[in-house]
Amino acid sequence: MKTLTQKIVQKTLIAASCLLVFSTTSFSQATVSPTKSDTIMGIPYFIKIGEGTGGVKLGSSTIDDVQKIFGEGKIKTETSKRMGKTYTEKTINYKKKGLKFFALNDNSSIIYCIEVSMANARTEKDILVGVSTQDDVLKAYGEPSYRSPGSLEYDGMGVVFEFNNGKVSSVLLSQKK
Repeated sequence: MKTLTQKIVQKTLIAASCLLVFSTTSFSQATVSPTKSDTIMGIPYFIKIGEGTGGVKLGSSTIDDVQKIFGEGKIKTETSKRMGKTYTEKTINYKKKGLKFFALNDNSSIIYCIEVSMANARTEKDILVGVSTQDDVLKAYGEPSYRSPGSLEYDGMGVVFEFNNGKVSSVLLSQKK
């Protein structure tokens, strides 16, 4: 059984943690500024379908903008297949943060795709990475354009939800079509 002092200390710590959660971070011009509900301890986590995440805006933010927000990262040129197409692109991966950015392989280096695998990253319809199921996604977003055992793809929205062990493992964002 907790003493009154222990209960007061616990409630004070919880209140202090909540204040940290609602702090915000500033970003460069080509980014989306987060609101208080878009951050955890000052780090943006809200997935904006068709727009971006973490202060990075699809179609206008560049690799330089990504590095200003998340720090220096190793840029690689890769060839990959996604959504039935082959791409040669620049990528910058922040594995520990659960973020990977795909940029045009030209001088602009504009971000056109973002992979979010950060635990508890949340969409505007409360789909959480690592928590939500395929049924949750279907209830929130309806019938997808394409469905496979490991993913649901919504072409018109520019999003693919990938699943592992029955839970959303990552969200791939691209601009709305």
